[in-house]
Amino acid sequence: MEEYKFTEFGSRLKALREQNNIKQGQFADKIGIVRQSMSNYESGKHCPDVEVLKRMANCLDCSVDYLLGLTEHRNYESNAEFDKSLSILTKALYPIPEPIRNVWLDTFVGTAQWLGKDFNTNAHLHFSAVTFFNTLIELAGYCLEAQEKQTEGNYSEELAAEYRKKRFSMMLSLRNELNELDLSSNEMIEQCKGDE
Repeated sequence: MEEYKFTEFGSRLKALREQNNIKQGQFADKIGIVRQSMSNYESGKHCPDVEVLKRMANCLDCSVDYLLGLTEHRNYESNAEFDKSLSILTKALYPIPEPIRNVWLDTFVGTAQWLGKDFNTNAHLHFSAVTFFNTLIELAGYCLEAQEKQTEGNYSEELAAEYRKKRFSMMLSLRNELNELDLSSNEMIEQCKGDE
């Protein structure tokens, strides 16, 4: 006998329902299905017909494609926003020489994949990692901005002092976030040792 075929659908359905603070029985009543069917859908045993899927998606403010696991975008608006962001990113990356671009993309994709794994379970660790990554990017931005000003001939001693101050501030932030990451990761390792 085949194990639950619709696990991803069931997981997404349950997560969205819980995010909307609707009890399983209430949701079943709201979309006009039997409560046992709702339980079977969330456990991945069955998948509803198209009409029920449409009612579910409408009630949960998401697309049917998202419920079925065919897209990572909850609705069409978020998909359009993502496409716009991707277009901006593509334009920003295009002028960067290929070897540097490839290293940057590998780092970015690896970070995104790591952050996407079980985000809610390790939210504090992930938050520190995101903050560290953003601070690192901000630091690089200040350095590039200073270099640009110098190339344009607009780099005064006053501006140099301002950039040194920003750089020092960013380095302190990086150190603090790295300490937070270290503490979080150490707590998780110790917790794992205790679970053995």
